[in-house]
Amino acid sequence: MIPKFSGTCYAIMLVVHISNIDTLKSMYYAYFHSVIQDGIVFWSNSSNIGKIYTLQKKIVRIMAGTQPRTSCRSLVKQLEILPVPCQYILSLMNLIINNQEFLQTDLSVHNINTRNKHHLHRPHANVSFFFKKVHSMLA
Repeated sequence: MIPKFSGTCYAIMLVVHISNIDTLKSMYYAYFHSVIQDGIVFWSNSSNIGKIYTLQKKIVRIMAGTQPRTSCRSLVKQLEILPVPCQYILSLMNLIINNQEFLQTDLSVHNINTRNKHHLHRPHANVSFFFKKVHSMLA
């Protein structure tokens, strides 16, 4: 996916001088955000997530017309773009909210009335087994 995101960065760099910010944001959402949003829950622990985040910051700087070492914190707010780590957190929260009926709480596991009874129970299972189970719920 890194070459695809690099191509997006190059395309935005080519049209930044002849387009307005709305067109650039449309390109960003079509070619970068949509690809990230599709599978971020499953591949976010990949070693390439740092490179993807760096490319996102580069695209934001190009869209804003700033220098390569400018902080992206205010630029992201100004352009109303969600950074990759925040997209990951949002996707995980949506996954949990949309699949609550498949998840157990601590109360359903041990039937002890504690103050943490409504917390989600973390299974002590093999991680690959857990991801297969979550993946089967989404399919």
